[in-house]
Amino acid sequence: MGTLQVQRHNYRTAGPQGRRVLLHVPTTSVFELDRVSRDLLTFFEQREAVSADELRSRFDGGFAPGEVCDALDDLLALGVVAPGRKIYDRAPLQVKNAPINTLVLTLTTGCNLGCSYCYREDLETPKAARVMERETALAAIDLLFRQAAGQQRVGIVFFGGEPLTRFAALREWTAYAERKASEAGKQVDFSLTTNATLLTGEMIDFFGAHRFGIAVSIDGAEMEHDRRRITIGGKGTYKLVAANVKRLLDARLPRPVAARVTLTRGCTDVTQTYRHLHDELGFTEVGFAPVTAGSDSPMVLDAAQMRLVLDGMKALGRDYVLEAKRSRPHGFSNMNHMMLDLWRGTRKMLPCGAGLGLLAAGTDGTLSLCHRFTGTDFGAFGDVSNGVDLEKLGQFIGSAQAAHAACGECPARGVCAGGCYHEAYVRSGDPLVPTLAHCDFVREWLQFGLDCFGEISAANPDFFNSRNMEQRSQR
Repeated sequence: MGTLQVQRHNYRTAGPQGRRVLLHVPTTSVFELDRVSRDLLTFFEQREAVSADELRSRFDGGFAPGEVCDALDDLLALGVVAPGRKIYDRAPLQVKNAPINTLVLTLTTGCNLGCSYCYREDLETPKAARVMERETALAAIDLLFRQAAGQQRVGIVFFGGEPLTRFAALREWTAYAERKASEAGKQVDFSLTTNATLLTGEMIDFFGAHRFGIAVSIDGAEMEHDRRRITIGGKGTYKLVAANVKRLLDARLPRPVAARVTLTRGCTDVTQTYRHLHDELGFTEVGFAPVTAGSDSPMVLDAAQMRLVLDGMKALGRDYVLEAKRSRPHGFSNMNHMMLDLWRGTRKMLPCGAGLGLLAAGTDGTLSLCHRFTGTDFGAFGDVSNGVDLEKLGQFIGSAQAAHAACGECPARGVCAGGCYHEAYVRSGDPLVPTLAHCDFVREWLQFGLDCFGEISAANPDFFNSRNMEQRSQR
C-alpha cells in the first residue's frame, strides 16, 4: 500500500484518550472512536508516514486483523489518513429556483431609541420614518408563499427600527399570513426582535395567541444597559425594559423569550451579564454577539477584550456541561447552537442562510440578503412585486463560495464559512471578504465546543438523543 500519512487538516479530536470523539472537518460530522480506531489514529499521529509492515508489526496480536482493516478503511474513507495530501473539494451551490422559506419584513426605519452602536444606516425617529405600506407587505407575504411552494413550514420575521411602533400593521399582516398558510396547507412561524420599551398587555396576549418567538435586545444590568441603550433624548431605558420583560416572562408564552446582548468596548463581562439576565430577570435563553462596527469604531472590541469575552464564554460553557451531565437545560444559547451544529453535523458552504432560504424586504419592497442590508447601498436582489432576481443572486452566491475558498483548510470552515457578510461589509466595504479578525476566536471556540461535546457524550450520552436535541432546536 506504500505509506500513509495523517491528514490533520481534515479532523479534530477531543475527550479523554479512552473515549475520544472525532470531528470530521469537511463534513462537520462527529464520530466516537472505538478502541482500535483510537489506537490506530494515535499510531499515525506519532509518525510522519506509516507503512504496511509497520502497521502489521504494531497491531498483529493486539486486535483481530479484520478489526484493524475495517478501522483503517474508515479512516481512509474520511480522509483522516491518505497516501498523500487529501483535500476535499465541495461542489458549489447553485441558485436555480430560490426556495425562500423565511422573509424579514422591515416594518419601519424608525426607532424610539438612540442606541449608540446601532448598525442601521437608515435609522430615523418614528415621526420621520419610512414605513412599509399595506400593499407592499401583502405582496411580500404572497411572494414568500410562492417561493416556498414545496415546503411545509415558512417563517416571517417582523423587524425595524422598532417593529412595535407599528403593532396595528403587524397584527393585520399576521392574520393575512395565517390565512395564506391555511389555504396552502402550511405552518407559518412568527418572530420579532424588540427593545421591549413599548410592550403592552395587549401585545403580550397577541404574541402568546400566535406563538411568536421573541428576542429582546438588552445589554445586562442597569449600568451596562444604560450606557448604550438610551432614548433619543439620552435617557437610560433599563428600568422600563426590565419591568416590561417581567410582564412578558410572567405570561409564560408558548415559545421561550430570548435575550440578545450586544458586546461593546468596555462591556465584556459575559458571565455576570448572563447571570443577571437568566437567573435574576428570568430569560430562558441569553445569546451574545460582538458589536458590528468598523475596526476604527470606538465601540469595537480589541484583541484583549475579545480574549475576555472568549474566556467568559468558556466559563459559561463549563456550567453548560455540568448541567448537561445532569440532563438539565442551560440557557446559554451560543453553547446550545454549537452543540446542535455538532450533533447535526452542520456543514456550511456559506456563512448563513442569507440569500439561501432567507431574504429581507425593505420598507419599499426591495429584497436584500438579510435585515442588516436593508437601507444600505449594497444593492437589492429583486423586489416583492417582480420577484427574486435569480441571476444576480446566483452570481453573488457563486462569488461568495469562491471568495471563501481562502478558508479551505481551516478546521472551523464547516461551522463558520467565512463569517457574517454584513460584518465584512461594515469592516471593508465588501461582504465577500472573510472576517479574518475573528478567525482565532472561532477556531478556539469550536475546539472548546468539541471538547465539551466529547465530555457530555462520555458522561451522559442520552443528552444527545434525537428527542432532546429536536426540542432544543425548536426553542
